[in-house]
Amino acid sequence: MIRTAEKNRKQRFSNLPIGIGSILKVAFAVVGFTLWGWSFVAIIAGLYVAWNIIKVAVSCLISLAVIIGFILLLIVLIF
Repeated sequence: MIRTAEKNRKQRFSNLPIGIGSILKVAFAVVGFTLWGWSFVAIIAGLYVAWNIIKVAVSCLISLAVIIGFILLLIVLIF
């Protein structure tokens, strides 16, 4: 009896193939396109591409800073 109740509690999630976040993204895109047209789509696509480029650039800069810090630490400890 207890196991059945536990199984019923675990099975209360939805088996929908699409999540609420995806639905909100689609709704945002439809509303934006309806209000502003193709310029909205271009801006969102540009931000998406720019965000990926910015993430790579920041990651590269952080790696470069860590390498420079390590080299400076070695120079200070050796000399």
